[in-house]
Amino acid sequence: MKNQWHRQLRREASAHHMCAENRSALENISDKGEAVALYKKTIDWALEEGYPCMETLRSDFSGCEAYGIFVDKVFHGERLDDQQVYVFHNCSGTIRTGLNVQKRIIPMLYFANGCNMYVRCISETAPKVRVPLYVFGPNRVNAEIECVTHKFDVK
Repeated sequence: MKNQWHRQLRREASAHHMCAENRSALENISDKGEAVALYKKTIDWALEEGYPCMETLRSDFSGCEAYGIFVDKVFHGERLDDQQVYVFHNCSGTIRTGLNVQKRIIPMLYFANGCNMYVRCISETAPKVRVPLYVFGPNRVNAEIECVTHKFDVK
């Protein structure tokens, strides 16, 4: 039997007209880690559509920080450079990011649902790279690093 969070994601996916391929993938997930991987794979569509809703994110995915999903979190200069994609929902505070030389990663940062964040460089001596910031809807994101900001409206 599937968990309630899984049924809720499927209901919301149908309501937001998720494509058949990703609905099929959603049907076959077995845990929240797989759900987050699918979410991050379709992140542009998901944030534009408001999928899943904030209530679902808060109730079922607030504990997914290890997967790079943050909900209602206040940051205090944490370093985020270990994953390719980080997603922030209604977060505030300061993060540090940039090139992870060992993993060869430049994180992509996604902001939605009223974030108020500052993005700083990992360190003064870190290699200078452009970090992509994707901002969906009304958020305040100030970057003290070289970045490329992409702003999107939400439905």
